[in-house]
Amino acid sequence: MAVWALYLTILTLFETIKQGMLRNPMIKFLGMTEYAERRKEVQSSGLAINAGFSLISMVLIVCGAGWLSAFLKAPALTPLLWWSIAMVVLLIPFNHYEVLLQAHYQFKKIFAAYVVRQGIQFAGIVVLYFAFPHYFTVLHLVWLQIIALLAGTIILFYATSPYRLRGYHHNGQIMLQMFHFGKYIFGTNLFSHVARSLDHFVTANVLSPAAGKQYVAYYNVSARINNMIDVPTLATADVLFPKNVETLETEGLGKVKYYFERMIGTILAVVIPLSLFICIFPKLVIFIIAGPEYYGAALILQITIIANLIRPLGYHFGSTLDALGKPRVNFIACATLMVVGLGLNYAGLYYFGGMGAAYALIAYNVISLITMIAILKKYMHLEVRNIPVYMFQCYRDIHALVMNKVVHRKKNSAAQ
Repeated sequence: MAVWALYLTILTLFETIKQGMLRNPMIKFLGMTEYAERRKEVQSSGLAINAGFSLISMVLIVCGAGWLSAFLKAPALTPLLWWSIAMVVLLIPFNHYEVLLQAHYQFKKIFAAYVVRQGIQFAGIVVLYFAFPHYFTVLHLVWLQIIALLAGTIILFYATSPYRLRGYHHNGQIMLQMFHFGKYIFGTNLFSHVARSLDHFVTANVLSPAAGKQYVAYYNVSARINNMIDVPTLATADVLFPKNVETLETEGLGKVKYYFERMIGTILAVVIPLSLFICIFPKLVIFIIAGPEYYGAALILQITIIANLIRPLGYHFGSTLDALGKPRVNFIACATLMVVGLGLNYAGLYYFGGMGAAYALIAYNVISLITMIAILKKYMHLEVRNIPVYMFQCYRDIHALVMNKVVHRKKNSAAQ
């Protein structure tokens, strides 16, 4: 479980960093009026940056897989990293096609590709577990990932037919401009994702191999549950980024500010009840997700689920600054917070043992909240008091919708 958790964290780190580096510049440039007649060059530049970054990543895997496995005290990680090179290659077209569909608001097609990708992987896991348990190994799970990603890529290939490039259209100037815009997003995604994964990496490095594996597994179970809570935030961030780029061009900063405050309030209206339920019944949730042998993660889950209530703000903070053309500010903030998080994690694990990373998360999120609010006030004139207003407005809207349906059903019954 610990080795699989570390592998997934590293692979997700790569995919998240590259997706942000590719997606935001490409959507930003495709949405700008000055590039309306040069979209082929924008697409070609994005694809070239995508392939170049992937090639560098493959070289790093070849050269650093053994060292990283030793650093994390997990020698079984090395063969998984070698096989991940196939994932890196397939992610070149997959990510490019996905961004292309996002730029054209074709989210149903992206949804279909992910249903196929994740569905094949899930079905494969079920078959291996029940029919061929002797083949149920982490290496075979990696092979399943590769097959599932290939299937998802094929779906996206056909889905992007109306928008896909026909030939390569090189433009060095546009590529350079996209690279300079994307380099900050690359750094931002690197630092922000590393900051979210510090509990895994630092715990594996600082604690003894036995204790490290135990707590990495606990933190991974907690992270999986927190990631499910993040789904509404990530979905809305994907939709809102291209909308913000378009809105900034047509309606100005005030409308972007409204979208931000309204979206954060709405997401919190959904996330807070779910988080409270998980906090009250942590063992029930852990039993469903991981099984009773991970009940030791209950306190970690309670701490992280409450501390991570600021994550909706964090995800939209970065995408909004990028849409406003402030990727450098986003980069500096994330780099600074990552260094703070690293120090807090080492200090927490040193003084409190395995639970230290959870305690460090509380301090890290308080500092992050203060920092992000200050930056958004400066660049977007954020009004924090509007967020709870929109949150309660969401509850009122839901209540009104339910009551209208009840009244409508009563009228229909009376008429019948």
